Amino acid sequence: MKIFINQYFKFIFPLLLLLLLGRETAIFMAIPQEHYLKELDFFIPSLIENDEKKAKFSNAVAPNIANRKLAHIRYKYCARKLATYLIFDKPKVVAQRLQCLSILDDALAVAPSSALIWLEKAKLHGQQENSDELMNQSLFNAWHVAKRQDWVGLRRMVLSLQNWDKLSDVNKANAMADFMYFSPKSSNIVRSLAHQYLLNPAAKPIAEAWISQSEVQVQRQFIGFVRSGR
Repeated sequence: MKIFINQYFKFIFPLLLLLLLGRETAIFMAIPQEHYLKELDFFIPSLIENDEKKAKFSNAVAPNIANRKLAHIRYKYCARKLATYLIFDKPKVVAQRLQCLSILDDALAVAPSSALIWLEKAKLHGQQENSDELMNQSLFNAWHVAKRQDWVGLRRMVLSLQNWDKLSDVNKANAMADFMYFSPKSSNIVRSLAHQYLLNPAAKPIAEAWISQSEVQVQRQFIGFVRSGR
């Protein structure tokens, strides 16, 4: 036992320290320095700069290092390219979207309880053909891991309304439950429903049905937002 302990501190422990130092150095090199010590939420574009060189380095080290910030910058760069291809180079969209989905899978391996990652995955699957089941599963997972976070509920509701025809009955019920739960507490979700009511024809009858079952205060807020938005 004594020999083992001696060998551990002589060889194994220094090796572990070296590996840890190498890992942290790689992460540091891949992340914009002003964000290295910050706790970043996934996929909030304003929180991390779009650095092409660091994104490429993140992709290079990703197979060997699982880290939420590496996944963040990799996805941001991938999503930026996807948005560009959607406008200027549509033949590349499918392959780029698959690459972004792969990065999201890597991100979920690091943070499986992140509702934002599940929502982003649901959004990308919603853009694909024949991916309704995957979209619904991702959307359900986003609800399951964060049922009572109002800002997540808002994004979940908007995504649901934008893909209503593809939604499962369970996710339709969850979208309505989100609105009914959060609307008395948050005017932002009422404003978002009014926005969808005005801009998304498919959402109009859904919004009317939800509002008809809402509290009077919520109904008044909704009417005010609709009038100010016209």
